[in-house]
Amino acid sequence: MKRFLCPVCHQPAYFRNTLCLNCGTELVHNPHTGDMVTLQDTAPCANRPRIACNWMAEANGLCESCTTTVIIPDLDVAGNLARWIRVETAKRHLFHSLDALGLPHASPSGKRLRFHFVGDQFAPDGTIVKRMLTGHEEGLITLNIAEADDDERERRRLAMGEPYRTLLGHLRHEIGHFYWEVLVREAGREDECALIFGDARQDYSAALQRHYAEGPPEDWQTSHVSPYATAHPWEDWAETWAHLLHILDGLDTAQDYGLDPSGLNYENPYDIGTAGPMLAAWGPLSTAMNAMNRSLGHNDFYPFSIAPPVVAKLDYMLHLIRDRATLDRTTDRG
Repeated sequence: MKRFLCPVCHQPAYFRNTLCLNCGTELVHNPHTGDMVTLQDTAPCANRPRIACNWMAEANGLCESCTTTVIIPDLDVAGNLARWIRVETAKRHLFHSLDALGLPHASPSGKRLRFHFVGDQFAPDGTIVKRMLTGHEEGLITLNIAEADDDERERRRLAMGEPYRTLLGHLRHEIGHFYWEVLVREAGREDECALIFGDARQDYSAALQRHYAEGPPEDWQTSHVSPYATAHPWEDWAETWAHLLHILDGLDTAQDYGLDPSGLNYENPYDIGTAGPMLAAWGPLSTAMNAMNRSLGHNDFYPFSIAPPVVAKLDYMLHLIRDRATLDRTTDRG
């Protein structure tokens, strides 16, 4: 994520800032222009007082990100307000990437992107009566807000044997399922996509049961970005999609801070049309950041390797995004 500027004193401001830390001006982010404006110059999102949403309001009084939230956590439950704040902050970060790629928030058939942020249901004695599962269905993304707690998310990461688990990563993965609907199924490209990711018509439930019972193939690193990506082509797509957004946003941040070990001097990372140049920039950067994290005693910044088949998958995704953008421009011109 790049830095922004206060429109009054022109000092750096950050994506989530509601206030310029230099001059005290109240700030609002305009996602359509990518700028910060003053609170006096625009109507803020109605959620600003409750969850510090710093985006400008649309016609309905909420910002484009908050508008998509259909169910919020039960705010009578202790800690849920803080969890909601963290989830919505991550979602605005997600929407920034979607907008930068020119991706629509609805499918051609009219499926709208929507979010339910819910928690597990507990009995009076504290035992879980109903566990809420994170997932996607027909444009609706459900997220268990326990993922907003660092300790709980780390516990689940260790239990699942994952090298990496973040709140933003969850959102990027789940939204990948939605864009499979938009870019593949509703675009009539399932057979084409199957040549890259495998046949998604295989039984999903049976595939997941097999994955959890048997684990990934021993050589999964040669063809997939993560063990979970081997479970089913839909999960391979979603895992790869999440990594595409990780990489593009990481490059966007690095560029703004003058970090480019590759020496490629690329311009807007979101305009990079093929995986080759993208990964040529990402490889040296992620290697350097992994070394930096180790020098500070942390785990790797990006604990993954990109095998040639994954490069082909990333390239295919970028191809579909370009095709969609071209279609949208043609439609806009009538």
